[in-house]
Amino acid sequence: MSTRPGAPLTVEAPVPVRGGDRITLLGHDRPLNWRVRGSSLVIDVPVAARSTGRHAWVFRIAWSG
Repeated sequence: MSTRPGAPLTVEAPVPVRGGDRITLLGHDRPLNWRVRGSSLVIDVPVAARSTGRHAWVFRIAWSG
C-alpha cells in the first residue's frame, strides 16, 4: 500500500534549498510553496498535487543560482 504525501510534507533531513528556489512535483503543473522550519523542509502539497501520483511522488528542486 502506498501513502500519499501529507498536505504539509515535512522532510526532516538536510536539504540544500534556498530562497528563490522552486520546488515542483512531477505531474503537477505549478510550483509548490515551501519553507524551512528549524532544520526541516516543509512543502505545502495541495490536494490536486497529491492526486497526481499513484505509486511514487517525485519532488524536484530547481536552484535559482
